[in-house]
Amino acid sequence: MRPVTIHLDHASVHFGEFAALNKFSGSFTPGTVTALIGGDGAGKSTLLKLLAGRLSPRQGSNEGLPVDRRNLGYQPADSGVWRNLSVAENIEFVARSYGLTAADTHKRSTMLLQRAGLEHVAERLVGKLSGGMRQKLGVVLATLHGPGLVLLDEPTTGVDPISRAELWSLIAGAAADGATVVFATTYLDEAERASQLFLLGSGTLLAAGTPEEVIANAPGTVWRAPATGESARIWLDSERVWRRANTLYRWDPDQGNAVPEGFLPAVGDLENASVALLLSEEARKDAAEPLPIPEPATLPHPTAFAEPSEQPKTMRAPLVRVHEVTREYGVFAALGGVSMRVVPGEVVGLLGGNGAGKTTLMRILLGLETATTGVSELFGSAPSLATRRRIGYVAQGLGLYPALSATENLQFAAAVHGVTVDEQSLRYARSLGRAAIESLPLGTKRTLAYLAANVHRPELLVLDEPSSGMDALSRARLWRNLRAAADDGTGVLVTTHYMQEAEQCDRLVILAAGRVIAEGTVAEITEGYSSFTVATVRWAEAFTLLRNAGIAAILDGRTLRVPGVDRGIIEAALAPLQDGVQLAASSASIAEAMALAAGVPGYVK
Repeated sequence: MRPVTIHLDHASVHFGEFAALNKFSGSFTPGTVTALIGGDGAGKSTLLKLLAGRLSPRQGSNEGLPVDRRNLGYQPADSGVWRNLSVAENIEFVARSYGLTAADTHKRSTMLLQRAGLEHVAERLVGKLSGGMRQKLGVVLATLHGPGLVLLDEPTTGVDPISRAELWSLIAGAAADGATVVFATTYLDEAERASQLFLLGSGTLLAAGTPEEVIANAPGTVWRAPATGESARIWLDSERVWRRANTLYRWDPDQGNAVPEGFLPAVGDLENASVALLLSEEARKDAAEPLPIPEPATLPHPTAFAEPSEQPKTMRAPLVRVHEVTREYGVFAALGGVSMRVVPGEVVGLLGGNGAGKTTLMRILLGLETATTGVSELFGSAPSLATRRRIGYVAQGLGLYPALSATENLQFAAAVHGVTVDEQSLRYARSLGRAAIESLPLGTKRTLAYLAANVHRPELLVLDEPSSGMDALSRARLWRNLRAAADDGTGVLVTTHYMQEAEQCDRLVILAAGRVIAEGTVAEITEGYSSFTVATVRWAEAFTLLRNAGIAAILDGRTLRVPGVDRGIIEAALAPLQDGVQLAASSASIAEAMALAAGVPGYVK
C-alpha cells in the first residue's frame, strides 16, 4: 500500500453546460474515513469518479489523484460484483487482475470474508446472495489488493443495520491499515462516524469539516417544542418546521433572535444541521417558495393545547393483526411464527436484516401471498381486494409510471380509487413540469410515490424503505406528513434501514431469520444492552487488537464503540497499548441492540 493524499481546489465537473460538481475544495488523507452526504443528484458519485480519475475537472486544481490504478479500490453504486460467478470466483478474478499471488489472495480473502461475515458462502453464486451480502462482497473486492485509496459509492444504501455493522468493520479496517477511505451515503447516523464529512446539494458544497464542526456552524437557529395539540398542526404548515417523533423543530434563518414563545433551543445533531443547511440553500436559490412562518403573536404557541383525551392506542381495534404466521417454501421457512399488530394512529417500524422475512410478511399483509399457517387479518378480516382498497402502499420500487408526468401519475392513482387529487398535491405535481418522471431525482420520485399512495386517504399506510435516496430535508418533510397522517388516525407500517428514522416510530418490531427477536419502543428494545466507547489517539492499533481478539469494534470518528462486551475483556485485549486508553460505558444504540439480539458473531462474548 502506498499512502494517498489528495487536495482539490475549486474543482468543477460539467456535462455539457450542466455543472455536476461546482467549485469543490477539500482534502483527503491517509488513515481517515471521509463521508460524502446528500440526496440523489447531490454530486456524490461525480466527486468519487473525479477522485478515481474517471472524470477530469473543467476548472480548478487537483493534487495527488492516483496515477497507478493498482493503488485504487473502487466500488460502484451497484455493488461491483459479477452475479454469474461464485464468491470465490469473484475473488479469484479480481486477485488475478491485480497480480496477487495465491498465498496473498488466500490470506487477504480469508481475513476480509470473515470480517464481512461471508466465509460460509464462498462457493455460492453471487446472484443468489441478498443485497446486503453483495454489497459486503463489493467492499471485499475493492479492498482485496490493499489499495491506498478506497472509494465506495453508497455501499450501505438499502443494507440492513446488522450488515452495515459488518461493512463498517471492513471500512474501519481499511482506514486502520492506512488507506484513504471516501464513501458516499444518505445515512446521517453513519456519516457521524466519519473523520470528516462533506455535505453536497445540487453539485455545490454546503458544509465541510468534522461532524461536530458541521453541527456547530449550521446557519440560523433550530428551536424545539413538544408536538402536541392543534397548535402543532398550525406550525407544521410552515416549510421551515419539521417533526421527529414527538418533537417539533423550527428553523430560524437569523441567529440571535428572541426565543419564540413555547420553544427552546434544540440540541445540535447532524440531522437537524443538514436540514438547516438545505433550508438555507433552498431559500438562497429560490428553488421553491416556502410558506412564510406565521408570527407567534397570531398563533397559540405549541404548548398551549394538551393532547385531546382519547382511547389509549393499545385499546383500539387493530388495523393489522398477525398471529403465529408461518410461510414455508418447500423445506425453507421464511417466517416461523410471527405475531404483531398495528392500531389506528400508530407508526410501527419493521426492522431486520436482509432475508429476515420483512418482505414476505408485507406480501402476506397485502394479500399477494398466503400464510402457510397462522392468522393474518386486515381490518378484522383476511386480506382481500376489499381490504386492499383501504391501504396505501409505497413499494421500494416506487410503483410509479415512468412514462407519465408527475400530475398524470397522481391523477391515475386517484382515478383507480374513484377520488380526485387534493389541491396541495396537485400544485406540487404541476411544479415538477409536464415531462415524464423518469428523469426526476429519486428523492422527488419518492415524495410523489407517497402522495400517490395517500391520494385516497387510506386507513393504513404500508411503506417499504420510503425515504431511501432522499436528502435530510426531503426526508424530514416526508416524516412530517407521515406523523400528520398518524395524528389523523391512520395506521403506518414502515420498513427502514435508517436508524434515526426508526427512532421516529412509536413502536418497533425486529425480525431475524423469520422470527420476532425484539418488540417495543426504542427504550424498551435497547434496555439491558450496553456499549463501551474506546478513546485513544492510537485508534488504529486499538481496532486491530480488538479485531484480532474476535471483538467487534465500530469506528465512530476517532473513537471506537464496542457493544455487548465486558470491560475486563476489552481491557485485556487493549493491554499492549498500556496507558492512553479511556473506556466510557453508555447505552447501546438501536443498531447495536439489533446485532446483540440477533447474536452477530463478535458482538457476544
